[in-house]
Amino acid sequence: MRTKTIILHGTALALAACAAIQPTQAEHPRPAAVVRDYTLVPTSLEDFGYSAAEIADAQARGLVVTDQPAIGSGLQKLLGNYYLGVTDRGPSFVVGSARIFPLPQFTPAIVLYRARHDDLMLEGILPLIGQSGAGVTGIPNSATEDSSPFLDLNTPLPFNPSGMDIEDVHLLRCGRFILVEEYSPSVVIADLHGRVLRRYTPASKILPGADYPIHNTLPDVFKNRRANRGFESIPVSADGRTAYTVTQSPMGTTTAGSPYRDSRIVRIVRMDVSDPLNLQVTGQFAFEMSPASDYPAGNAQRDLKISSAAWVASDVLLLLELNDVVSIGGVRLILVDLRHASNFHSQSIADTLDLEDVTKGPAFLGLTPAASTVVYQQFETDAVKLLPSGKLEGISILNAYQVAISNDNDFGIGDVPGTPSRLTILRLTGRLPLRW
Repeated sequence: MRTKTIILHGTALALAACAAIQPTQAEHPRPAAVVRDYTLVPTSLEDFGYSAAEIADAQARGLVVTDQPAIGSGLQKLLGNYYLGVTDRGPSFVVGSARIFPLPQFTPAIVLYRARHDDLMLEGILPLIGQSGAGVTGIPNSATEDSSPFLDLNTPLPFNPSGMDIEDVHLLRCGRFILVEEYSPSVVIADLHGRVLRRYTPASKILPGADYPIHNTLPDVFKNRRANRGFESIPVSADGRTAYTVTQSPMGTTTAGSPYRDSRIVRIVRMDVSDPLNLQVTGQFAFEMSPASDYPAGNAQRDLKISSAAWVASDVLLLLELNDVVSIGGVRLILVDLRHASNFHSQSIADTLDLEDVTKGPAFLGLTPAASTVVYQQFETDAVKLLPSGKLEGISILNAYQVAISNDNDFGIGDVPGTPSRLTILRLTGRLPLRW
């Protein structure tokens, strides 16, 4: 594989956007509606730097789609009709207890794309690389991260301490990217060449042998994240000094009888990123997810997850909650206010899972969770659905009434084979309390 195939030549544009982006003209409130829907034009994985021979080998191992890359796991609106997105760990699928990586050399990439007419067109691709210049790949770091990695059903793959499952991206004013990934889970800082400068991990996740500096300074409690349910979002304040991330699901095991199995509590982490190479956690807050009973029949509490978030105002976020099962799923956009919630980061309780324990929880512990308001919802059982079904994993606010939402199409080989990458502009009914 060539390390870098398309230089992110839109970086200058992105930097200008980071310094000068302003909300577009807000509309007067009207019923919720789709303003525009865009679909990625067929794009070969050769454009990501993989040779025809490498792709042919991957096809022989089960990669049945090669022209529908996943670019929507994260989302940041730039100037004009330009967006930043990110791939996750790359094409993979599960067979039993094995996760098959038919293209194991795939490395997560930041992408710049443009929405024009009804199409999305890639303008630049920036693979994440280590200090050696090699791609980090999307292979799990250890057996605690996810299903065991395999090349095919008969060939196990070695774990990779540098591997990442990137889920969101934001370009900071200082000209560096901040990203989050699921495996450790981690917060990652990369430069404009895609080189990883820091990976912030939970205290016990030191990842010996990683091809970049590891700073194991995040609270160690986050090592208890559920498999494939790590950090999914990295909203950043308008001044670029504060970032947030959210666990995708409550932490703790979901085995039968576990006090965490039916928990509704996820943690929102606030960080000072004014110096991205010296990131500091400044807050932890409890947010109570919707009860499964609010979703269509058949949902279990552990099926719901927080798949993205956007910054609205100081300590106010817009969260995307969903169950992506097509037959019974649904999605909610939830305005979350941390301003009067308990910041328990400096308390000993932060090091335990008592918050997530359904026999305890915030009230039992004397903590106030974040206030929340549902601003949009749709369920698969609704007669009219504005947003596409499936894994909606990127959100960016355009103005007080409009949000852009992108999907993770699993490279066209997910639960709904052939699903393309899409971007939907949704107009909300009410006004978001923006403070840009």
